[in-house]
Amino acid sequence: MDLVTEAADIADVSEALAHAPVVAFDLEFASADRLVPRLCLFQVSWLDEERHRMLDAPGASFVAIKPEIRLVDPQIADVRPIVDVLAVHPHVIAHAPRQDLALLATRHALAAMPGLVDTQLMAAFAGLGDQVGLATLANEQLGTQLGKDQQWTAWERRPLTSAQLAYAASDVRYLHALYALLARELGPEKLGWALAESQQILADALEAAAVTPETAWQQLGGVRGLDPTAQAGAIALAAWRQRTAIELDRPLGQVLADKSLLDLARHRPQDAGAVRAHKGIAPIAKTRAEDIFEALATAVPAPAGEPRSTPRAASARAQRWAEMLLAIAHVVADETRIAPRLLATRGDAEQFARVADEDGLAATAALPARATWRADVLGAAWAGWLAGTVAIVGDPSSARGVRLRTAAPDHDGR
Repeated sequence: MDLVTEAADIADVSEALAHAPVVAFDLEFASADRLVPRLCLFQVSWLDEERHRMLDAPGASFVAIKPEIRLVDPQIADVRPIVDVLAVHPHVIAHAPRQDLALLATRHALAAMPGLVDTQLMAAFAGLGDQVGLATLANEQLGTQLGKDQQWTAWERRPLTSAQLAYAASDVRYLHALYALLARELGPEKLGWALAESQQILADALEAAAVTPETAWQQLGGVRGLDPTAQAGAIALAAWRQRTAIELDRPLGQVLADKSLLDLARHRPQDAGAVRAHKGIAPIAKTRAEDIFEALATAVPAPAGEPRSTPRAASARAQRWAEMLLAIAHVVADETRIAPRLLATRGDAEQFARVADEDGLAATAALPARATWRADVLGAAWAGWLAGTVAIVGDPSSARGVRLRTAAPDHDGR
């Protein structure tokens, strides 16, 4: 299979994608020692109307229905026309596309993709494993024999070998079949949940691509738990690191690791020499120790009451509630066969418990557990448990040994 490199051929591919009922894409990129990966290969596939109907027919042989595939070389050609088509297409299939979406947002101004559906998410909703790889999923569900021998290949080198091209084509060859199979397994309701979560992945990717020096601290865990002076230092260092990483096109961790950044913010070295002597500091940071010292020295704590201020610790009862809410989430995951992470993380349970404790149960209505597709799946159980109308009881016959049971309200009517 030859690479598409000519503008006229890309225009033809874009036209075909725009008129196809369903399309799929994948990217290969080089990310080593770069802040923003270099896009090396753009794979797309599509089905025409006739083959799309065949794929949806009862008893269809998913693997036998082959899509059109093109491998486009973004190192030579402008792939923006293809990105623009995907950005408005009503049905775009991809597998674990978070990094791909962030790269397209950064390099090619992708701002939307309303038709996106992630087959990795679909598999998680179908109970087939959380964050399962494409090769594993296709081999198990379609009987293919995909390998991972080219997974870490040097995609930026030219010419690409026939093995590399075959591997790249396989990344989009089976996405249509996987989607059709998983959609049947999920049914309309769960498919809708997967579509909603796919949009959340897109939103997260776009947010990551939009990070600026001024907002870089928001991507750094642990900042809100620091005292105001250390917090101001961490915010200043995160901004300095982001600017330096952009200037050098180097990963953030190669400029200054998160741990070193937070340690420097807490301990405030008294001069550039102390910065250079800090244990574990990266070579790039050592060479710019004066800049780091200046950033820390000029960092000013935010006025009391602003959002950056350190939050109060959750109450003891909110902490106990969070543990129970997390246990309920795992019970619901067992019952629905949905990967627990998609229902709620520990952070989600802690936030729900804290809001209910501080502002009342009604205030939780705006949280993801009650304001998204999770409302009837998980949110009702969480709210019911806190209101005393849902109980978690022992059940030796179940996998986790517990189950949910509707209970009468207690004497306070909660």
